[in-house]
Amino acid sequence: MVPAAPAPDAGKAPSRLLPTLRVERALRREGYLRIAGVDEVGRGPLAGPVVAAAVVLPERRLRWLPELRDSKLLTPGARERLSALVRRSCEWGLGAVSAQVIDQIGIGPATRLAMRRAVLSLPEEPDALIVDGRERLEHRARQHPLVGADARCRSVAAASIVAKVARDRMMVELDARFPGYGFARHVGYATREHRERLSRLGYSTAHRLTFEPVRRALAGVAGAERG
Repeated sequence: MVPAAPAPDAGKAPSRLLPTLRVERALRREGYLRIAGVDEVGRGPLAGPVVAAAVVLPERRLRWLPELRDSKLLTPGARERLSALVRRSCEWGLGAVSAQVIDQIGIGPATRLAMRRAVLSLPEEPDALIVDGRERLEHRARQHPLVGADARCRSVAAASIVAKVARDRMMVELDARFPGYGFARHVGYATREHRERLSRLGYSTAHRLTFEPVRRALAGVAGAERG
């Protein structure tokens, strides 16, 4: 593993900042040609996988690139449209880690594992990574961790969109497998609806048993069984 390169500007991202290609261009000037933006979604939910994406933007200009944003700032319709454009025009890879593995190794290692899987699933190996946050991945590429990179770098914004759309679709599938929890609506996050359903229905195998609200539901079931 190559140690991550220092990121002197890896502080808090300024608000209302639009993603640019500044970091990607700086890396290209250093001689790196295959630069992948890497981001994840799903660290905080009580259920479902953590999902990561890696995206290598082409060097040619694409007219929709200025529309890329942190996925959280886009409407569902805009995310779907941009995800389709990214997947059609760019090199991309996905990685996911299940709730069961999250419980086994913890959310931090699971997030890094999902990111690594996304990078490894790219059609060709990248020689540089721009990673959202402070994560350092097991990969020999030159790494540039950057807090708020999904709001600052277009390749990472693209990765955030692809990961978000992919995970939302996975949660719709889980909603069909485990009806009653509302996974398709809250996508596993700890909304009031989700907590109420969890208290009433108990946990499912899609839930992360080490997360506190789920542990409480598990304790309630155990208490009912003892009673």
